[in-house]
Amino acid sequence: MTNGGSPRGHVASDVEPCAAGHAGDPEAIFIISQNAVDCLLGDGLALFDARCGASFTLNRTGAIIWNSARQRVSFREMRAILATACKGAPDDIDADLHGIVDALVESGLFVIVTDARAEADSAYDV
Repeated sequence: MTNGGSPRGHVASDVEPCAAGHAGDPEAIFIISQNAVDCLLGDGLALFDARCGASFTLNRTGAIIWNSARQRVSFREMRAILATACKGAPDDIDADLHGIVDALVESGLFVIVTDARAEADSAYDV
């Protein structure tokens, strides 16, 4: 993941991602991986992947997205939450959301839910 300038600048990592994935489906449902540990860091969050020891930081925008996934949430729902919390231009919000969600999925900290995986992968079941 890169830092600064791009939407992925909302997520900073000290190592390469542990897992690969893509979050392109606007109807996709996301949850936080059971391997993820988080704690407040200013107005953002520090994340730790217990599976591989990777650590990450999220800024305020990333923290809003992360917190929305404490329960199963669709990409569309995250967009609405972010639009309410951040009064930016719709194109900026979409770019930030795509960048952050893609980075979290690629790192293995966000899980795209399928019926078969929902129970096994979620630490925040509804």
